[in-house]
Amino acid sequence: MISNDMSAEQAADNWNLPLAAIYETIDYCENNRELLKLEADEERYRLESKGVSLEPTPAP
Repeated sequence: MISNDMSAEQAADNWNLPLAAIYETIDYCENNRELLKLEADEERYRLESKGVSLEPTPAP
């Protein structure tokens, strides 16, 4: 939603979800930032340890 510069209403319409679900998701993310960061860091570590490059390749 943020990456695509969408309002909550636009996100609900885009993903065919009730607006309440969007607000619930926003609330969860805001209240669990540390947990979400830890999970993302762990996933990044797992992927990198398998040789997956997560950095974008430079344009020629």
